[in-house]
Amino acid sequence: MKESEFPEGTVFYIKEFDVPLAHIPDKGWVNFYGGHSASYDPSSLRVDNNWRADSFEQWLAVVEKSIR
Repeated sequence: MKESEFPEGTVFYIKEFDVPLAHIPDKGWVNFYGGHSASYDPSSLRVDNNWRADSFEQWLAVVEKSIR
């Protein structure tokens, strides 16, 4: 998975330390846990349980860890 595969404007998030989420323009919230994309209902997101990833590489490491 490469950052260039995502549309411009995609923002990468980490929820509760182990759930890789992305907010993709014109698609909405997507969960990449396990290495596969699935629609995500953001109603469970709170200010204190998720944050913007520092980098794509940090986010990708969370995706990779979720596959193991």
